[in-house]
Amino acid sequence: MSQEFLASSVASRLGARIVDGDLQAGDVLRLGDIEQESAASRSVCREAVKILESLNLVRSRRHVGVTVLPSNQWDVLSPKVVHWHMSGNKREQEMSWTNELRIALEPTAARLAAERADGTDLKGLQDAVSGMTEAIRNDDSTSFAKHEHAFHRSLLAATRNPLYIAHVPMLLGYFAEQYDDRNLTSEDGADLVQHRDILDAITMSDPDAAEQSTRALVLGLGRVLPQPTVVSGPAGVAH
Repeated sequence: MSQEFLASSVASRLGARIVDGDLQAGDVLRLGDIEQESAASRSVCREAVKILESLNLVRSRRHVGVTVLPSNQWDVLSPKVVHWHMSGNKREQEMSWTNELRIALEPTAARLAAERADGTDLKGLQDAVSGMTEAIRNDDSTSFAKHEHAFHRSLLAATRNPLYIAHVPMLLGYFAEQYDDRNLTSEDGADLVQHRDILDAITMSDPDAAEQSTRALVLGLGRVLPQPTVVSGPAGVAH
């Protein structure tokens, strides 16, 4: 196995322990202890520590060791940190955090997409919905997830806002963890219809409908149906 793979494996084991709380902020690890515990070479362990440092989970200092940092310093948008949260005892908390972020982020992203999307953006969204439709027809959960992820990636890309787009890796990592190895259900068929509603609203350059449909999708509220036009007759009777 390559040194890069081994370093990633060592970092994953340590990262999971830190995120789970097995290793607390302020705890100090010695490189020799990491080497002994992981049965890996010193160079591999150094590379593993560098991975964790890049995520702000630890700080390495000569003559001090590897110090675990407080959670408010972690790169919580990293797909690696999301994976460790979702794979450990903080899965429910990570899901709650991410859903709160999605409620704040995606409906407004859809509004911006309805105002800014060009032909390339629309094709990306259309291809994603077509792929989801085909996956439902073939009962292919892997393909459904792939195209659903592509839809949300295209949605954020269509905002033309780099700060929205920067959330794509984190959200796709979350989706992959949340829906890993699932079977398709009737709820996926309903989700497909809602994704199509969002696509239609963006295609029609209707920001209000795009925002409302996306909010309903994220909140799991079901479809947002157009409101009927109320016309009062002579006697005040609605038609």
